[in-house]
Amino acid sequence: MKKIGLFLLAALTVVGFSACNDDDGDYPTSNPLITTVCPLDGGDYYFQRDNGDKLYPSDKTRVPGYRPEDDGTKQRAIIWFSLLDETVPGYRYNIALYAVEEIYTGTSEIVEDAAQLEELGDAKTGYTLGTFNLSREWLTFYANYAMHDYSCHTFTLVLDKTGTTEFENTDENYLNVVVLHDDGGDSRGYDSGSYVSFDLTPLATELDGKKGINLLLPTRDNGNKELKLDLPQEE
Repeated sequence: MKKIGLFLLAALTVVGFSACNDDDGDYPTSNPLITTVCPLDGGDYYFQRDNGDKLYPSDKTRVPGYRPEDDGTKQRAIIWFSLLDETVPGYRYNIALYAVEEIYTGTSEIVEDAAQLEELGDAKTGYTLGTFNLSREWLTFYANYAMHDYSCHTFTLVLDKTGTTEFENTDENYLNVVVLHDDGGDSRGYDSGSYVSFDLTPLATELDGKKGINLLLPTRDNGNKELKLDLPQEE
């Protein structure tokens, strides 16, 4: 099996790939990863790792129906694939694509108005340890929350400048941010969950010079939890 150092998934049981079976003789041989979907002209597309490496799926025969939206918004997705030997100019990796699962892609905001902060929701959000990945552009992790319909739920990563959110582990080297969750009235059932990924572009100036973020997650069973996440070291 060929392997490359990618952002790997630690909770694959929630997004298992049913075709990965030695008996059928056709299955992905590289570990799945979370990427950014990048549309090209004519409905074509490629994927980008958080470190900037590009993966071009020259073999899309197993996913003939996949077409990314090309509306200018960013979209994150889990991909299952195998590496191909042939090179494609302009791309770090050439791959055979087996499956694509788009995940919740949210944004980050600087909020200075208490009413706006309230509108972003106060539903609880748990998490799965070992699934956090922080880059200069993205924060991604597996969120746990009570739900019946995924489409009702929205998440926002907030830099709260209203003074409403209280942090216990403040450190000037880390940017304090909180995950706000609006469940859209859907709070039934046991905890389920999904991967969520936040675009950090709106916080780029605030993150400049910081070692990372201090992430506050209001959880249902354990109250407010704060996690310090380090940004990757610049080469």
